Amino acid sequence: MNTNISPKIPYPRFQIRRSILNQLSRALLRLFSKLRVSGLENIPKEGPVILAGNHVSTLEPMLMATFPKRLVELLGAGDIPFEGFVDNLVNFYGFIAVNRGNIDREAMNQALAVLKQGGVLGIYPEGGTWKPGQMKAQVGVAWLSSKGQAVVVPIGFSGFKDSFSKLMNFKRPRLEMKVGQPIPALAIHESDKPIKEIYQDYADMVLERIRALVDPKEFLEVPERSEYSLQVLTGKEGETFQEVDLTGSDALAEFFFSPVLLNSFISNLKKPIESLYPNEQERSNQVFSDALQSVIEVLKDNPGFFTYRMGIERGHKIEKAIQALIEILDHAEGADQSVILKARALFRYPDGRVEEKAHDYDIYPG
Repeated sequence: MNTNISPKIPYPRFQIRRSILNQLSRALLRLFSKLRVSGLENIPKEGPVILAGNHVSTLEPMLMATFPKRLVELLGAGDIPFEGFVDNLVNFYGFIAVNRGNIDREAMNQALAVLKQGGVLGIYPEGGTWKPGQMKAQVGVAWLSSKGQAVVVPIGFSGFKDSFSKLMNFKRPRLEMKVGQPIPALAIHESDKPIKEIYQDYADMVLERIRALVDPKEFLEVPERSEYSLQVLTGKEGETFQEVDLTGSDALAEFFFSPVLLNSFISNLKKPIESLYPNEQERSNQVFSDALQSVIEVLKDNPGFFTYRMGIERGHKIEKAIQALIEILDHAEGADQSVILKARALFRYPDGRVEEKAHDYDIYPG
């Protein structure tokens, strides 16, 4: 990337608008939640700073933007729109939209420009909310710290699971924002390590510092290990169904049991994939095939959707499995056969709990 750039956005910007919204947000958060904020004094009063936090819900960015005394320029998802009125709100507030899963030089240069102007940047090294506490740190925080010579201030958010819906239902969730000690800017010295490894090590360290600020109880809700399987059977009622091999079936099952990813297609991208949800409903071959095809259409415009969220190898496995399943469904339709998908998931938790989920997708001709 070319780091000799002129600012593409001024810092700070939208000061009057953001100041009013920040004051209103602080008041509403304190009124509708049991909120505790500590460590704000750890945020340097001047110079380039990166605020880096964990990400579970839509509320953490609200706190990261509104409680620091300095105006914060947030990085956010630019590959999919936000849900409902939140999309209008965040666009009115303004943020740096990042096309996640693809090389977005413009967004990274805009973020770097904020730091070059001595500004404060707010980011989430995990890069999303689909597997909180299980995701690997993205290296963007390291690249920005190095190129912008910015300290990184870790922030741990606790109690945010399902917090937005609780807030909307006046349940006053107990929330905590804990700001940690600044981490010195990444300095690249002569090393035998590849630069990518240096960036990853720094990003991993930042994420460790963040997680150290999160209530340990939060991680008891995160599986240590997950296993998925998907069996595909075709046949006619009254006859013996035959199993059909589907390469990448385990990855596809993981998608079926990932509500955050499924909701992204429904709520954010407005795609008709309701039949993919693992719940009881009637499913015709045509409707199920159309749902899978809708996913493929998204991948044409955003090829990094799965690879960014689930890793390159597993992301490609899902795409190939979806295409192969569409072919299986097409063949079954031509033979007037039904298709049964037996999806299974097994989750093992740190406290020894084991949770199993299972759903059979009965797909009839038509």
